[in-house]
Amino acid sequence: MIDIERLPLSEIKPYPNNPRKNKKGVAAVKRSIEEFGFTQPLIVNAERVIICGHTRYEAAKELNLESVPVIIKTDLTPEQERAYRIADNRVMQETDWDKWKLRSEFNELFSDGDYFTGFTQEEISDIMAMDLGFRNDREMDAEMPNRIYPREIACDEEQDAVFERVQLLMGKKKDVDVVMELCEMFLATRNK
Repeated sequence: MIDIERLPLSEIKPYPNNPRKNKKGVAAVKRSIEEFGFTQPLIVNAERVIICGHTRYEAAKELNLESVPVIIKTDLTPEQERAYRIADNRVMQETDWDKWKLRSEFNELFSDGDYFTGFTQEEISDIMAMDLGFRNDREMDAEMPNRIYPREIACDEEQDAVFERVQLLMGKKKDVDVVMELCEMFLATRNK
């Protein structure tokens, strides 16, 4: 079991040779803490030097927080601490976004309000209007998730009926240009 405790921010020390540049991320992390609370503890060593969480630490300072949740990790050698500091920041770079699922999540999330996600409005707009870039129907069939079709983007029966009529006239279910045009039409109608 991992023990999480609260420490005064004044007792926590940043690692002086932290190789990660954090300044760009502080504003977004600060906003996340304001929106959701301080939900991810800092990890510090016995001397209260940060192993993981420098950006959260900087955001907490800007928010004038008196204390933050921490995990005190005392079982690492100095070399392991150094490696963990690097690995914690590096391994997240190995992941990618599933843009279909992200688009679907944005669609659901923003249907009833405006929520902080860490993405800029421009990034959200790009994902919502992304060009699928399929070169042929076979590639589209292989890569397009079966459960995400423009119908799921439609928000009312009238739009669904329009889709049905166009689909019937087209005689195709997955013509990329028509699908994208319908998506844009549905989104434009939805935003009225």
